[in-house]
Amino acid sequence: MKKNLHLILPVLAACLLLLYAYGCEPRTASLLTAGEKVNRQQLLTEFEMLEYKLDMSIASLDQQQRIRDIIFQQGLIIAQSGGVNPVGIITALMSLIGVAAVGDDVRLRKKIKNSP
Repeated sequence: MKKNLHLILPVLAACLLLLYAYGCEPRTASLLTAGEKVNRQQLLTEFEMLEYKLDMSIASLDQQQRIRDIIFQQGLIIAQSGGVNPVGIITALMSLIGVAAVGDDVRLRKKIKNSP
């Protein structure tokens, strides 16, 4: 037994190391918190949160761009015609209200879809 001790101990140590490594859950750096390690499920949850924030930001930018375009178009109409068109202003205001309502509806649907 003492003769084979130099073979048995490294094999036993390697087996224990493999058993330990197999039992450890793989972890990686967090996307949201610096210095924190997360597992696969936590990483996917963080990714979904970031994806949701990205979608909301893009929807907000789209809404702002549509409002800007409506205001710019009405300004061009006023500049070209030389006068204020009350029907055009009412139409522009209704368009702004519609764009805002659609933007809020999109946010609400995404929030409901992503809630547990």
